[in-house]
Amino acid sequence: MQLNKILSLLFFCITVNISLGQENNNLDNTEIDFLIGYYEQSGNNAAVTGGIGSEELDDIATQIVVNIPFSNGNKLLITGGIDSYTSASSDQVDPIASGASGSDIRAHINGAYSFINDESNEQYGVNLGFSNEYDYRSISFGGNWTKATSSGNSEISLSAQFFYDIITLIYPVELRGNSVQLGKANIKNGNDKRITYSFSATYSQVLTKKLQASFSLDFVYQAGYLSTPFHRVYFSDEVLPRIETLPDSRYKIPFGLRVNYYTTDYFITRVNYRFYYDDFGITANTFNLELPIKLTNEFTLSPFYRYHKQTASDFFAPYNEANPSQEFYTSDYDLSGFDSYKYGVGLRYYPLFGLSEFSLPFLGDYWTLKSINLRASYYERSTGLDALSISLGLSFSVR
Repeated sequence: MQLNKILSLLFFCITVNISLGQENNNLDNTEIDFLIGYYEQSGNNAAVTGGIGSEELDDIATQIVVNIPFSNGNKLLITGGIDSYTSASSDQVDPIASGASGSDIRAHINGAYSFINDESNEQYGVNLGFSNEYDYRSISFGGNWTKATSSGNSEISLSAQFFYDIITLIYPVELRGNSVQLGKANIKNGNDKRITYSFSATYSQVLTKKLQASFSLDFVYQAGYLSTPFHRVYFSDEVLPRIETLPDSRYKIPFGLRVNYYTTDYFITRVNYRFYYDDFGITANTFNLELPIKLTNEFTLSPFYRYHKQTASDFFAPYNEANPSQEFYTSDYDLSGFDSYKYGVGLRYYPLFGLSEFSLPFLGDYWTLKSINLRASYYERSTGLDALSISLGLSFSVR
């Protein structure tokens, strides 16, 4: 049933995107990317069961990205997709009657329009997005501004984004109706909300013919219901668990530095460092290294490595170790202290004149398959969580 839904949505998106491309067949070609990814993980620190229990999860994600240019230089970018997942831990919200949260489909779509001003080397953009799944709905909108110097060696970008989320409150089955264990004098039923403001500034600079660098600073502020209502927390002196309880506001401040060094025409070194801080008590350092190697004019191999280290939130406690006198508590290991490693490789095939050209019945458009991208990675965390991710991307030009 889920596969039928996925195929139906893909067909709908393809039809819509092709029709959009037809309206611009006298302009630069419309670009369409199809992406599909598979992700699986395992571990034994599920937050749904209080920091213990299976974290097994399987996810298949599909996405379509359409870039439509216009005669005045402006562009329209449409991104849409669906994720279909099954989760062993989510199924423990109500283990007797397996709920919809044990497997779910998330659908999302986003549209972004860019205004280009070549005379002033400026670009303005606006975007609007929506996503929906069983217990979560979100709408977002934002804007961005970019300005480059006349030489093109320097560029500054500013962006802002607003998210309004509606959360369906689903409690663990054994706690429904228990105001003491839910940690609230009056139990909220139905829905609650969350808002997020995100601001970002990036400065890019060409330092030499071979060296480029960029600096980024972000500020994120969230307010509203920030807990997950079906995450359990266990205490040594209480028989029943309570639900996760977190503050109703949070801010995050990441700072990043990215450096690209073009060693030769066939070898590039890409280094990225990010420092993160929030008022939940978490600080983190992340280091990324990617080494694209041009094997031939058509093939590029890109091995990569990522190391991440973070401290635990002030509110985190493992299974059966939380303090019931504290105002806030969680056993979500995403908020624990850990080290993680991610490594993998990407392979891109991009021939100069494309791989093949074809037309589709009743549409009259000519499609050129421009490139194929494969990417695989393995992730492991010091808490015992590990994950495998594989993705395939196909890039087309439509005229």
